[in-house]
Amino acid sequence: MAAALMLFGLSQPLAAKTLAENAAPASVTAVSCSDSPYVNYSLPAGANDLYPVIKTASMSDYDYSMAVASNIQFYLQNSITRDQVNACYLSVKPADGGYNVTFRSSDPKAATYGATQIAWLANGGLGLQGMQNCQKDKTCWEPAGTGSNGKALTCTGPWQFYLPLGLPMVAQKMVMLLHYPPYSAMQQSDYLNNATLNRWQRLLVTVGVPQADWTLYTTTVDIFPIAAPGSGQTGCFPTASATNFFGNGGTKYIPSMLNSLVIAPAVSTVGTNTVPVIIYGAEATGYWNASYPDAQTGVLKAGSVSLNPDAPTRKTPYMGANHPIAAVYQTCTSSPGIVAMDKQDLTTACFAKSMAATPDADPVAVASACQASYFDNPDTEHASQICVTAVVDKSPQFAQWSTDKAKVWCAAHSNNPCPLPDYSSAK
Repeated sequence: MAAALMLFGLSQPLAAKTLAENAAPASVTAVSCSDSPYVNYSLPAGANDLYPVIKTASMSDYDYSMAVASNIQFYLQNSITRDQVNACYLSVKPADGGYNVTFRSSDPKAATYGATQIAWLANGGLGLQGMQNCQKDKTCWEPAGTGSNGKALTCTGPWQFYLPLGLPMVAQKMVMLLHYPPYSAMQQSDYLNNATLNRWQRLLVTVGVPQADWTLYTTTVDIFPIAAPGSGQTGCFPTASATNFFGNGGTKYIPSMLNSLVIAPAVSTVGTNTVPVIIYGAEATGYWNASYPDAQTGVLKAGSVSLNPDAPTRKTPYMGANHPIAAVYQTCTSSPGIVAMDKQDLTTACFAKSMAATPDADPVAVASACQASYFDNPDTEHASQICVTAVVDKSPQFAQWSTDKAKVWCAAHSNNPCPLPDYSSAK
């Protein structure tokens, strides 16, 4: 990916290098792409407010527009790379109050990029409007008081509007419905560079998704497009506020973005199913159940629903899931235990992979088959996946065990992760 960034004339954030090396690489060089046709389109001036660029008092309008153009180019290059679009010579420049986008590509997926990005930003504008409304309401923006758990809320900043930029937009295999993005992702200029998405990557690869393809499973809609500290603030973003400010009771950002992203332009539309939505964690599940009462979900509960009333025959498969990072806080003796949650999380990844392979399959049957692989006397391969996932999950954060190391330990312990290893001695 570093080479691809250089190709597009971009620098690579230091903090994102480790993840970037694992992302799907650009598959052409400037030489092989140089004779491809140009793709040109314009983004409106409103794009200024949808990217994380802050205009300081000393910054001229020209400098600000150039900073925004650079930011758009950086995140757009990430989307193009993660969509596995063969492209080169990406350029974003200020023009007529907006921004002109140009790149070269013969890839059929490139033809849809302009319309897709423009529609994505229009939906993002609904998120911005919802955030601005939230800021004016003390019950929404950094609220005080007591959370649903009876404990005092600690909703301190920094909070900042942040859309899930830089993710696939035309070739996604699924859509993730999540709670809110961690502030660290915005600081590092990479939505995928955080513990939550790193673990989701590991789960996908464990169940057999090729390393080069895992980013196609990361297209995201947050029920709160607000970057905030990644721990201790869950109660600050309740389901009711998501509905009232970003859902059907507010600007309709969430349903609009979902309706758009489940129709992946580069994915076959011969059948009746869209790409699936996986709903992660209690808060996103609460929003989903309140918004789609005929499609109630919970952990590993699958079904299908028509999200778009204008296209009632297009069904969207869905399944509920644990939050991708929740299992790492469990132990062998907790309730639920880490083994039970890892079985659920591997089932979720299996569901994502299987629905991508067979888009028109019955999601209930797919979920049932995946669940049986991990819960009903799993064979050696699936037992190893469960053990390895648990052992890596509980290894020290800054000295995490590799999958290969965990496999060796699990093989020596009959694929039984409990009791967990003595990580200091690897025994």
